[in-house]
Amino acid sequence: MISSTLNQRLQDLANNIEQDFKLLKEFEDALRYETNPRVKAAYRQDIQQLKESATLYQQEYDELEKIITTDESATKLQNVEIQLHQMDAKLDILLNSQDDVSENLYQMRQTLLSRYDVTEKVLIASIAEQFSQTQLAMTQTLLDALEANQLSELEMQQMLAVLEQQIPSLPPSQAVVAEIIKAPELDAKHKLKITLPIVPFLIDYESELEIGSGFNIKLAWESLVNKLRKK
Repeated sequence: MISSTLNQRLQDLANNIEQDFKLLKEFEDALRYETNPRVKAAYRQDIQQLKESATLYQQEYDELEKIITTDESATKLQNVEIQLHQMDAKLDILLNSQDDVSENLYQMRQTLLSRYDVTEKVLIASIAEQFSQTQLAMTQTLLDALEANQLSELEMQQMLAVLEQQIPSLPPSQAVVAEIIKAPELDAKHKLKITLPIVPFLIDYESELEIGSGFNIKLAWESLVNKLRKK
């Protein structure tokens, strides 16, 4: 009876570890192509929960190791130990790589924010917090082009016109963009510098934002990107 109970505990432990290991592999595959920082943060929480489960599995393993005496059960226990080591190694790799990505994103956000004064940083920080690494890099590239005078007055005015048309689509937290675009004391270049980071946010917020002329913010963004790639 005791042997049967121990074998069942051992089998349950092995099954639980196997299921979590498969789930961990799915997270690993998903994270390989994921760029959305919010989604990545959610995956990190899931991975952290698996880490906590692995700690409980290790405790169960330690208890079973003390009381299992049969050769057959000992062999199964050894297989469980191997699974636990593999799971721990995979968890450490994923969590550490997530930390590296988070640190890199933090540094990129700080670099972006350094381009703005104290008042402007309040607006930009709330937007940049939601950016992926790709979005941050492209925003920096476009700001570089803007500050290097690679964009014509017409292109800047077109972009501001598109942004102004999309103000009703913005969430309340970004309503201040309307005040910036309409501010008479700011020139087009300065207005665009402050509002340019809203572009990736708008594209994600609503995939295709049309205006009466058929011109939309996604096409405007892609047009600027293509222009820079030809430089």
